[in-house]
Amino acid sequence: MGIRNSYTDLLIIGAGPAGLMAACWASQYPIKTRIIDKKSERTRAGHADGINSRTMEIFDSFGIADLIMRQAVCIVEASYWGPDGKSGDIHRIKRQRSQPQKLSRFEQMLLNQGGIEQILIDYLKAKGRVHVERNRKADGLDPDGCCESECHDEFPVRVRIVSVKDEGKNELDCLSDDNTEVIHARYVIACDGARSWTQKQLQIPFDVWKTESTWGVMDIVPITDFPDIRHASAIRSSDGGSIMVVPRENGLVRFYLHINGGEGLNQDAEKESENSLNTLIQTAQKTLKPYRLTCKYCDWWSMYPIGRRLIKQYQSGRIFFAGDAAHTHSPKGGQGMNISMQDTYNLVWKLAEVIMGALDPAILETYHSERRPQAEELMRFDTRLVYAYEEGSMQDDSKVDVESVRSQYAGFMAGVAVTYPPSILVGECQSDKSLAWNIQVGKRLPSYLVVGQADGCPIHLAEKLRSNGSWRLLVFSGDLHSVSGLNRLSFFANEFSDRFHEIIKRSNKDCHLFETLLIHSSSRASINLLDLPDVFHQFDDDLGWDYSKVFADDPSYDGNSGEIYEHYGIDKQKGCLVVCRPDQHVGWVGDIEDVEGLERYFSRFLLRKTKPQV
Repeated sequence: MGIRNSYTDLLIIGAGPAGLMAACWASQYPIKTRIIDKKSERTRAGHADGINSRTMEIFDSFGIADLIMRQAVCIVEASYWGPDGKSGDIHRIKRQRSQPQKLSRFEQMLLNQGGIEQILIDYLKAKGRVHVERNRKADGLDPDGCCESECHDEFPVRVRIVSVKDEGKNELDCLSDDNTEVIHARYVIACDGARSWTQKQLQIPFDVWKTESTWGVMDIVPITDFPDIRHASAIRSSDGGSIMVVPRENGLVRFYLHINGGEGLNQDAEKESENSLNTLIQTAQKTLKPYRLTCKYCDWWSMYPIGRRLIKQYQSGRIFFAGDAAHTHSPKGGQGMNISMQDTYNLVWKLAEVIMGALDPAILETYHSERRPQAEELMRFDTRLVYAYEEGSMQDDSKVDVESVRSQYAGFMAGVAVTYPPSILVGECQSDKSLAWNIQVGKRLPSYLVVGQADGCPIHLAEKLRSNGSWRLLVFSGDLHSVSGLNRLSFFANEFSDRFHEIIKRSNKDCHLFETLLIHSSSRASINLLDLPDVFHQFDDDLGWDYSKVFADDPSYDGNSGEIYEHYGIDKQKGCLVVCRPDQHVGWVGDIEDVEGLERYFSRFLLRKTKPQV
C-alpha cells in the first residue's frame, strides 16, 4: 500500500482531558478534526480528580454538567487539623466552606480523570464528527511542510503517524509503510503530556523549578474513625507529617502524603508495590493518631517528586501546546486537569474561526498572552501551597498555613478569577465604569437568573451562552417604560441593523451564529415582545417568530430572579452593551448607543470580505 497521505484542518495529539476538550470544542464547527493517542484505552484509575467551578461551568455549556454531577462527589466543607499542644495527637482546628459563596453557581466536584474522559468521549460519539484514533503514535514532524519538493501551503504541518499495538511494545516492529500515514494539517495542538514528544521535536525550552520534595498518593476505601473522612481535609501532625484527604466517588478517599526524602519508598511500583503501598498506609496511620485507619481495597497509588516547569512559548508556528505539555506542577491544589482543559477551551474556537476564514489569524497570538500568565500564577500558587503543607511557613519566617494560602487564591482555585489582558480580542476597560461597574472586560461573565419574556420561565443567563461557537451581544436596554429608554433601544436597533446587516443575514442562515440577546429591566407583563425591534424576534417563514432572545430582569413566581442589573452594576436608566466571546469572556462593554464603538471592536479582527460566520 505504501505511505498514505491525508489532510485535516486540525490535528490533536493526545486524548487526555486537554485533547478531548479540544476535540469537543472543534466538533461544534464545520472543520475537519482528527485526534490521535498512542494508548489503547482511556485512563482507568487514579491521576487527576478535581473539577473546579469554572470547569463545571464549561461542562454545563456543553450540556454535560449533569453527567458529571451524577457520578462525582461535591465538596462543600473543608477541615483543618493540627497537633494538640498537650497530647501531640491531631485535633480539628476549623471546619468551613471549601470556597466562598457566590463565586459560581457550581461547587467544586471530585471525579477520577478516567470518568471525565469517558464523558467527553461519549459526547464526541454523540456528536459523530470527531472520534479518538487509538494506538496511533506521532513518529515524525515537519512543522514547515516543505521537506519534499511539493509543498502544500494550506496544510503546512506534516506529522508522520504510525500504528502501534501496545504502548510498551518495541515500536520498531510497527514502522512498516502499510501502517504509516503522513497527516498534512493546517494546525496542530500538542496535548501529549508531561513528556511531550512534540516539545522534544521542536526543542521548545522550559522554565524549571527544581525541588527535592517527595509525595505519595493513594486511592483507597478507608476503614477509619477519623470524623472528617468525607471532607477535604488538611492535616498536620506534631512530628511534621502532612496529609491532604480528598473524598472520592464510590467510597474512595484520596490521600496525599508528604514523604520526607521518600524514605522507605521505591519509585518502581512494579518491583515493590506492596511494600511501598504499606509504607504509605503506615505513614497515614502515624499522622492520623489518635484515629485508626486500615484498608482492604486500593484502587490506585503512586509516588512522585514535586516538579514545576512551564514552557516558554505556547505557540511555535502553527503548533500549539496545551495541558501537561505546557506546564507541570504538584496536584495539591486540584488545578492541573482544570488548567489543561481551560487551555484548549481558550484556543480551539480561535483556531476554528481562523480556519473558517471568519477572523484574522492575528487572534491566535492571544493564546500565549492569555494562557501563559495563568500558568505563571499556577506556579506561584502551587509553590506556596506545597510549602504550607510541608513547612507551615515561608522562607522569610512569616506564618503561611494551608488555610491562608487557599483563602488568598480562592478565586483562582475556583477558576473564576481569570482575567485576560487587553488585546485584539479584549477591549480596553471601559472608561465609564458606571455602565457596568461589576463586569470586568477580559473576565468570564458571571451568571444570574433572568426571566423569559415569552414564557415567564427563570433561566440562568449562562444557559444562553452555550459552547456552540456563537458570539453574543447582550443588550441591557434598561427600563423600556421611559421614553428615553425606548428611544435608545430604537437607535441601537436601527444602527446595528445597518452596520451589521451582512453578519445578521449570515447568522440567520448558518449554524455558526452571532446572537443578540435583550435583557430589559421593565415589568415583564407590561412588555409585548412583538412590539420590540425586529432584531430581537427574527421571523422565519417556516418557524415563525423567535421567542428565545428577550428576557426581563423581573421577579419570577418563586422570587429568585430580578437582580441581574444590580449584580452587574448596570444603571437601569442608562443600560449598556456587553460582547461575550464564544468562551463567555467579556470582550467589550459600551454605551447602548455606541454602535460605532462596537463596530470598531469587531473591525480589529473580523474579516468582512469573507462574510464571516460570527
